Amino acid sequence: MRSNRAKASLVSITIVAMALSGCVTTQQDRIGANDGTDACYQYRVALDSTGNYYAEDMLKGAAIGAGVGALTGALAGGNLKSALIGAAAGAALGTLGGYWNSKAQQGRDQAILGVMNDLDAENQNLDRTQVALDQLVNCRRAEIARVKADYKAKRIGKPEAEQRMTLIRAQLDKDYAIASSINQNIVKRRDEYLIAADNIEPGSAEKIRTKTVVQAQTKKKKAKKTTTAGGTPASQVVQRTNTAFETSERINATTSSIQQIAQKEATLDAV
Repeated sequence: MRSNRAKASLVSITIVAMALSGCVTTQQDRIGANDGTDACYQYRVALDSTGNYYAEDMLKGAAIGAGVGALTGALAGGNLKSALIGAAAGAALGTLGGYWNSKAQQGRDQAILGVMNDLDAENQNLDRTQVALDQLVNCRRAEIARVKADYKAKRIGKPEAEQRMTLIRAQLDKDYAIASSINQNIVKRRDEYLIAADNIEPGSAEKIRTKTVVQAQTKKKKAKKTTTAGGTPASQVVQRTNTAFETSERINATTSSIQQIAQKEATLDAV
């Protein structure tokens, strides 16, 4: 029995290690080396750096869930097979819905306050990501405009202009890969907060998704202004979740626009 439990513990440790190591990349792997040809490189670095916040927390949740599940399965079933089954269940708890499940263990009131505080940090980081993404996109557009202006004024010929546009399109493709990866993690986290909000105030997730919560928020703010946005802790969670949802939607739209810029704007056809 002790041997089986020891093996199960080893499995849980291994699963956690695999979950953490399997998705780890360095910043240089993601953004590429700075060879001096990218005028917008600093903005790419800034954008990528904001992504650490979303990726790290998601990995920890899934890995810890898998490890705990493996250990629980071992104790319940007393064998390696039970540990593996428990690990799979734990991994599931560590992803969609796992955030609220873990918070709920603290008791409802404490869970609501915890979610509210987490959403404050979430919204601050989402704002930073949006700013970094906007700066990168604006820089790329400025570079495109510069090439077109040089070509139109005949300061450069078509071959050089095409070469510079080709480079910009390649840079935009890399920008999109980085932004898309960050956006995927943002959406995962957003879904976790929607589940939490729905457990705290049933029906709120659907209202947020359909944007019907916005009108209610506006009326409340006009009727009663306070230093903390007003309302009960539960309603404040919904408000903060709505803010996170709206910012994530803007980030998603800006991410999608990168491909459109590469296809429609980074070309000499429109000159």
